[in-house]
Amino acid sequence: MCALLALGVQAAALPDLYETEQPVVASREAAFQEALKTVLVRVSGRREAPARLGGELSNPRKYVQRFGFTSSNVLQVGFDSVSIDKLLSDAGLPIWGRERPATLVALAVEEADGTAHWVGAQSAVAERAAIDRAAYERGLPLVWLADSQQAQLESSPEALLEAARRQGANATLLGRQRGDSVRWTLISGDGASEVVGGLADGVHLAADLFARVFAAAGSTLTTVFVDVAGVSDLDAYASTLNYLESITLVRGLAVEQVAGDVLRFRLAVRGGADTLRRSIALDNRLLPLAQAQSSAAGERLSFRFNR
Repeated sequence: MCALLALGVQAAALPDLYETEQPVVASREAAFQEALKTVLVRVSGRREAPARLGGELSNPRKYVQRFGFTSSNVLQVGFDSVSIDKLLSDAGLPIWGRERPATLVALAVEEADGTAHWVGAQSAVAERAAIDRAAYERGLPLVWLADSQQAQLESSPEALLEAARRQGANATLLGRQRGDSVRWTLISGDGASEVVGGLADGVHLAADLFARVFAAAGSTLTTVFVDVAGVSDLDAYASTLNYLESITLVRGLAVEQVAGDVLRFRLAVRGGADTLRRSIALDNRLLPLAQAQSSAAGERLSFRFNR
């Protein structure tokens, strides 16, 4: 995944991980349960999360922070993030933070006569709506292929990664649909992963892979020292401090040392240094300088502030 994360684009931050909409079909109580299942999968990154929690799903309202119903009988609900995180942690499930890789979607739909058309950024078709809905439920930020790039899109991994970079994404999800079957290929700097299935299966392929990389166990905190060079003025200091504090994995921060234009921060991190490094690499505000180092005091990461 390291090469994937070196694309030099900014991660997509999702502020509404704990909010969702659920149509009322059987009953309002069933809608609350389905909404809770959606949020548990989205926040943990694990599709099996609801099955792991069993009886906790029987009283979903105790985790609700706010809710309402639309005129078309759709439940709009926001769950309490602290309660959801604790629920997942107590069950031994990880927590996948707000900072998530953006994925460029390129879907070619083959017609009966053998021709194909791209589903792009300006398309208003059922295929795009189904994929967008699956991505919303999984918390996977998508970027659709720009219409201007469709004719020039090449199928080599390098070209697909470059297409992702140009549109501010971290990876490319290439789909080729024939009838009801879609062959999905997720291209990252680490290689390619494939699945054949329906429209939503490409989203699940990407979300499952990214969750394995970026989600961290919520029950333990690790001390990680982060050295940031190039912090030469107050604006750079404030920008670095605010950025590190905003990362979901970071649960506590203190300035440990100042030496010239190098700041050393002491961080309490959910997960560990490797997960933090991957999360920072999604963005381009801090550029890596060296591999992680370990000592008795904790692990250390080194970066340079990028103006």
